[in-house]
Amino acid sequence: MKRHVIVWVGIIIAYLILGAITSARIDAAEDDLQLKITSVETPKAHVTSSGGERGAAIARLDNDKYLLGGGKQGFALYLYDAKAKSEKFLGRVANVNQRQDDSRFAITDIGILSQSGNLVDVVVSFPRYDRKSECVSLVLGSYRIDLDKRAAVKPEGIWFTSKPCVPVRAVQHAAGRIEVIDKSSVYLTLGDLGFTKISSVKARGDLGSVFKVSSSKVEKISSGHRNQQGIALIGSDLYASEHGPRGGDELNLISKGKDYGWPAVTYGEPYSAGDYVKPTTTGSHDGYVKPLKYWVPSVAPTELVLLPEGNGWGNWSSQLVMGTLIETSLIFIELRDRRTVGQVLKVDVGERIRDLEISSAGQIVATTDSGKILFIEN
Repeated sequence: MKRHVIVWVGIIIAYLILGAITSARIDAAEDDLQLKITSVETPKAHVTSSGGERGAAIARLDNDKYLLGGGKQGFALYLYDAKAKSEKFLGRVANVNQRQDDSRFAITDIGILSQSGNLVDVVVSFPRYDRKSECVSLVLGSYRIDLDKRAAVKPEGIWFTSKPCVPVRAVQHAAGRIEVIDKSSVYLTLGDLGFTKISSVKARGDLGSVFKVSSSKVEKISSGHRNQQGIALIGSDLYASEHGPRGGDELNLISKGKDYGWPAVTYGEPYSAGDYVKPTTTGSHDGYVKPLKYWVPSVAPTELVLLPEGNGWGNWSSQLVMGTLIETSLIFIELRDRRTVGQVLKVDVGERIRDLEISSAGQIVATTDSGKILFIEN
């Protein structure tokens, strides 16, 4: 009897100690974030149209320079010099007749494959409008850029065009996030594009998937996604952030050959009887891969980036950060291991975050839907 009492007392004490340690670690992590934000206007790269506005896509180059994708007509690339705070027009990735006057028809993401001096090889994703068929596809094209020249964007070829071409409904569901694997291949996200037949595996084709893409090969990695607006590769582990309907936003660890459930299951809710698709089951992910983390109500997640080691980030070093639209916040996400999310901390930055990068100095660099770049440090 005494032995049982001693064992239970030991368990209780251990539990209390563990709780105290966890609480102390979480409090320390919260205290560890005192963000300093420097805001810069980028009017040339800001996407504006009769259909709203959108922040630029961003990718980091050498020497505190960045590529920005967008502009008034959506498909322009600019060289942004962070030291000089200047924007230089480089060229366009597609003709303006391949878009509607809508901010959603714009460069979605930019992946830097390689840079040698002023020559840069990139891939760029964007939704492309087919005027003859009145439909939209997601395109991934490769380009060579000479940073010294004007109108220096040279097309090298189209790596991917999504099928089917979908009547224009939910262009914001194109996704199109790029994660570079090496100088010849990338991961690419593709949303459901508001396709009314998305419930049919046969009819949906490429839609709602993650792909591994090169100039010569396209390989489907996963399926059952709605709108994956963030992607990050940590070692060999690929993470994606995804919009759900009215809640049910997700953080997923992407595994080859797996189905992530959309539109069969979601932790969110259908918008109305008139929406393009009604999920079969809400409040559940039974029968499909469950997210590592989900948000109800919605936060409208965007890009994911991995914080560097050190650089003033304290306990958040080497952890994930996710941008948001509805919440106008950055969400810091602790990965205790590859499949376990620990603390999640939301920090309001007062702007809709469209895209994220990490500077050479370890700052978070964010583009906003109001047309700014935020340089964020701790």
